[in-house]
Amino acid sequence: MIIAYDARPLQPLTRHWGVGVVLDNLLSRLRGTFGFSGIAHRFAGAEREGIKTWPIVPRMNNIVFEGSVLLLREFDVYWGTNDFLPALTSRPSLLTVHDLLLLKYPGDQRHTRFLAWRFASSVKRASRVMADSKSTADDLLAAFPGIGKKLEVALLGFDAPTHANDVCPSEYSSPQMPFVVMLGAHRPRKNLGLAVAAVARARERGSTLGLVITGGVHQCFEGLVSESSDFVSCAGVLPKPDLFQLLKHASGLVFPSLYEGFGFPMLEAMAAGCPVLALDTSVNREVSGDAARLLPADPDRWAAALHELVSNSSAAQDMRESGFTNLRRFSWDNTAKVYAEAFADIGSNGAN
Repeated sequence: MIIAYDARPLQPLTRHWGVGVVLDNLLSRLRGTFGFSGIAHRFAGAEREGIKTWPIVPRMNNIVFEGSVLLLREFDVYWGTNDFLPALTSRPSLLTVHDLLLLKYPGDQRHTRFLAWRFASSVKRASRVMADSKSTADDLLAAFPGIGKKLEVALLGFDAPTHANDVCPSEYSSPQMPFVVMLGAHRPRKNLGLAVAAVARARERGSTLGLVITGGVHQCFEGLVSESSDFVSCAGVLPKPDLFQLLKHASGLVFPSLYEGFGFPMLEAMAAGCPVLALDTSVNREVSGDAARLLPADPDRWAAALHELVSNSSAAQDMRESGFTNLRRFSWDNTAKVYAEAFADIGSNGAN
């Protein structure tokens, strides 16, 4: 069976986070069972991986994608790896939906109206829809009540280092003061304001806690970061070894995001033995299990939880151990098994 797939998440800029990580892990486990034929706009290294490409057309790549399957030879199933199916594919298809950001937080995206229309069309046309989490599946059912029979959940996996020696040595120097980490504030929904307010209130009560932000910072937060520069610092995008070391030495991860389709940052922190404080949302309850402290959007409650993390070593250690236990629930092999069964079922039905 040949599976054509959207290979755009494998481009260098996105391969090592989010959808790129999902696609890489599934392809590596499924290639022994199925043949794969990727299609994407041109990027470095694509041809070496056997990916068919089209030239980059400024401001037109979304349009070119709609007819991209015409570049491929015969295939049995099309896999929409990142929320969309090309308009011109008529073969049986599996659509992976990572989140419903286009519908829930349209301000986070460009060309929202067109993309939301194409997303809805893809969901309705797909032979099977695969969600990364039960929370995302519930969101899909609420938005598209008629897809229940073709909707399935394949809980994502996670490859966690078991101890610091599993990560390459790093020269990164963590801050000397007690600090907590927030992994990215590149979108308004990441809710940086709650994290800053919580640390500020903890400091008003005598704490010396700082906040380190990794990754990008959205322009809407620039003023807030500048005003709080005495205790907020931006580390930028860090290589994985540096990120692991930062989390390992942090008092905790703060994860106040208003919406996620899954929640890799919580698992990354748990893998480093970093306690997690997160906003109480359905996906955070699903992914963190009993290992995170889930809180309402109340800075005072967050400040109190931060104080406990710093001052109560026993409670922090309990959270670390719960985090290590929680990680055992997430297996890429299990995720791949769900996909393999789905591909086989779609392919056999399409052949009949």
